[in-house]
Amino acid sequence: MEDNRRPEFSWIEGMAISLAMIGVQLSSEVLNQWGFYFYSPSEGVGRTIYVAIKFVWIIFFIGTLWDAVTDPLIGSWSDKTKTTPGVFRYFRMRGRRRPFIFYGSILLMLPAIAFWFPPVEETSMANLAYGTILLCLHWTMFTIVYIPLNALAPEIARSERARISMGTYVAVGMILGLAMAAVLPGELIVWLDPARTEDSFSAMGYRRLAASMAVLSLLLFQLPVWLVRERYDSESAPRQHAPVLRSYLDACRNRAFVVYALAFFCFTSGFLAAQRALPYWAELGLGGDEGTVTILMLPFILTALLSLAVIPALARRLHVKWMIILAFFIIATGLPCMYLIGAANVTSSTKVVLGALLFAYCGIGQGIMYVMITPILGEAIDYDEQRSGERREALYNGLSGFTWKASMGTAIAIASMSMHTWGNSPEHGTGVLLVGPIAGVFAVLGLASMLFYPKLHLTRQDKP
Repeated sequence: MEDNRRPEFSWIEGMAISLAMIGVQLSSEVLNQWGFYFYSPSEGVGRTIYVAIKFVWIIFFIGTLWDAVTDPLIGSWSDKTKTTPGVFRYFRMRGRRRPFIFYGSILLMLPAIAFWFPPVEETSMANLAYGTILLCLHWTMFTIVYIPLNALAPEIARSERARISMGTYVAVGMILGLAMAAVLPGELIVWLDPARTEDSFSAMGYRRLAASMAVLSLLLFQLPVWLVRERYDSESAPRQHAPVLRSYLDACRNRAFVVYALAFFCFTSGFLAAQRALPYWAELGLGGDEGTVTILMLPFILTALLSLAVIPALARRLHVKWMIILAFFIIATGLPCMYLIGAANVTSSTKVVLGALLFAYCGIGQGIMYVMITPILGEAIDYDEQRSGERREALYNGLSGFTWKASMGTAIAIASMSMHTWGNSPEHGTGVLLVGPIAGVFAVLGLASMLFYPKLHLTRQDKP
């Protein structure tokens, strides 16, 4: 008799996906966290402004919109790819996911580095056009890697218990990657810029950082290509695939996915708006510089990691819906404090301490959210399979990516419009401080949406 307690995936496969998630953060969060600030830094502090603040949002809005559109298309492409090697697979690897990850990670290196070399060393519309094109190219290559990689997790972990375990592997990688992508760069940018003085800054630190992260990401993305075994075999599943448009309509009728997508769109719009404003907040609200971002992110990462020790046990008692609501609540109540801390009449060092405590609190919510994304999206995929008979992991990850990228575009608009309207200079920095409360409102909307997540009656599969 077969032992149903046998793990659905090996620890090596879990570690390969976890380490690849570090690559995800390195190739996305460095750009998300610092790209906006690099092209349009604070005014009046001696930095090169490549694109005016009233225009810089266009780069990231168009790039994010392009990314959102390509996510489900690449997801459908991956789902419909034959697992047997075809004539164009020069390396004869099997699978629907691994070839995408292999080639995409190699092609990603070029735009990941070139983005940080705008052609004009002053404010120019040419930099606007250059940044937009390079960002669209970057997100295209990133999507070719990320969507198939994300589809591997629910594909090799089919039961709820296995998905919580896989979610923990994913969360560890995402949090460690966030530490490397959001905590370390603040200090590394300073250290890698030998020409920096107290009132003079160059782009060298950013460019050396980007090149280092691009090479490391490539190495990490290659791990699941060679260490993870794909379970799906197109030859043994000859069923005809539904047309792309029909697949999208099926997803729109999947209530679990619709509620998930709406909730995360609202929440992430606010959360990422605060992230986009973080370098400005550290400089104008707390009186620091890029290194201050490192001080803020360290307790955030620490509490997120520590929370992983109790989240799996708590998840066995609370449904995924309530775990995500808890995560949303923690972060939604923390974001408005960015205004209170930045506007407080205390010393700069005191503000930094208060900011670190705030981020330590929000890190708990982030840890919960990272673990629970795999189980909740897996539920929506299982529900779709019961209705359609197809396993469409990449499609749903692509549509999930569309939602997240749409929220990224909204976040950019929130942050840039607030700073353009109410100011982002040392004399007029209210626009930076107001991003936190505005972000909190969007996070509350996400929490309210999650209350409508349905109770699903699924036939659980303990084996892939």
